[in-house]
Amino acid sequence: MKHLTLKDIIFIMLIALIFGALFVGIDVIYAPLYLVIGPFANEVLFGLWIMAGPLAIAILRLPGTAVIGEVLAAVAEVLFGGTFGAAALISGLVQGAGSELGFLTLRYKNWGWPALISSAFWVTVVSFAYEIFKQGYIHLALPMILALFCTRLVSDLLFGAVLVHYVVRLLVRAHAIQPA
Repeated sequence: MKHLTLKDIIFIMLIALIFGALFVGIDVIYAPLYLVIGPFANEVLFGLWIMAGPLAIAILRLPGTAVIGEVLAAVAEVLFGGTFGAAALISGLVQGAGSELGFLTLRYKNWGWPALISSAFWVTVVSFAYEIFKQGYIHLALPMILALFCTRLVSDLLFGAVLVHYVVRLLVRAHAIQPA
């Protein structure tokens, strides 16, 4: 099994800084969107918040890098003054673990579509299980909870699987990384 190199660590840090800044930008969109669509704002945007983990692991192809990428992106978000403060660190850990679980279920042998879809599914399940209490969704009617879950799943699939796949593909075409 390959270990993290200095180049890998620098790459993860770049991903973390880019996504930390993106997360702060998303925070600015979140508040007005929440006024319009309520709790669905969190779910529609959620896929953007989980991209650092699957991107890090899809690029580096090393177990643990989804958690590292997501947590470091959360650290960057906090340092950049993100709205959610230190709570973002816990969310980053939960989201990274969920993403990692998706790759683990395929035993870290697939880095393409199946792994990204698995990652999006598991990050949805794990993060929603955590946030059902944190966000107070547990007090909502079951159809509303299911609607919120399905919205999050679609967002995670679009951003955490489809967009991540195309970013990786662009990086391969640009010869920035090696193909899987």
